[in-house]
Amino acid sequence: MMRLLYPLIVFVCVILLSPIAHGAEELSSFKLRFCVEETEYPPFNYFIRQNGIKTSTLSGYDIDLLERTFKPIGIAYEVLALPWIRCLKDVQNGSIDAAMSASLNRQRATDYIPSIAYYYLTPSYFYLKAEFETPFRIDDINQLADLGTVCGINGFNYQNFGWRKETPISEIRTLQHLPEMLLKRRCKFFLARKEILAGTLALAQAGELPKTLASQVSPNSGKEPFHMLISKRSNYKDMIAKEFNRKVQEMQANHQLEDLYQHHLQQLTHGGDKGSDSP
Repeated sequence: MMRLLYPLIVFVCVILLSPIAHGAEELSSFKLRFCVEETEYPPFNYFIRQNGIKTSTLSGYDIDLLERTFKPIGIAYEVLALPWIRCLKDVQNGSIDAAMSASLNRQRATDYIPSIAYYYLTPSYFYLKAEFETPFRIDDINQLADLGTVCGINGFNYQNFGWRKETPISEIRTLQHLPEMLLKRRCKFFLARKEILAGTLALAQAGELPKTLASQVSPNSGKEPFHMLISKRSNYKDMIAKEFNRKVQEMQANHQLEDLYQHHLQQLTHGGDKGSDSP
C-alpha cells in the first residue's frame, strides 16, 4: 500500500509547493524602475550631502516610502534621477514603471495610473519684499502676470495653482535658480510649493536669502495632492498600485507618513550632513 501511496504523496507535495516556488522565482526575476526629478524635490527626494558636498546617493520621503513598500515583500527596484519631462515620458512609454511626487491634472490622469495621494503641498507665489513697499492683493493668481514676469519650472504642472495655460509664464530649468532670478530682476514672481522651497533653500545653504522673500498662498486653491504615476504599459502596474496604496494607507492610519516627512525636513534644516542619517 505504501508503495502505491508514495508517488501520490510526492505528486501532491509538488503541486502544493510549486506556487510558492514559482512566486519566489517571479519576485527575483524582475526589477522595478522608478524615477524622480534630477534637480531634487526636497524633502521628498534629494541627494545626500557629505560635509556639504553633494553625493550621488538619493534620500528623502519618496525613497524611504519605496523601501518600506517593496523591500519587505522581496521585490527588487531602483530609483533613477532624471529630468522631469524625460521621467514622465519614460513612464508613459513603459521603459520606467512609475514616477514619484507628481501632481495630477486631467491629462496625467488619462496618460498614467495615479496612486492614492500620499502627501499634500501648498501652492504659493514668492517675490522680494523690497519690491513691494505696500501690501498688494490679488483675487486670481493669473493677475500676477499684469504686475510683472512670473516664473516657473519647465514641465511642472501649475494647474492646481489656478494658473491658466494661456497666461504667460517664463520657464526655467531648476527650482534652485528661482530665487536667483528674482534677485537678478528677471522674474517679479515665481510659483512654487511652499514646503518644497523651504527644503530647496536649506539644501542650497541660502543664508539670508529666505529673509528677503515674501510669499502668499495662491488664491482659491487648497492643499495640492501628490501621487505616484504608474505606467499603463508596465507589466507590474496592478501589483505596484496595490502594494503602494496598501502601504500608504497603513502608514497614514499609524501617522507614520507625517513622521517620515518631519524627519526629512529636520534633516534638511538642522542636519549637519544633509540627509546623511536614516530614520
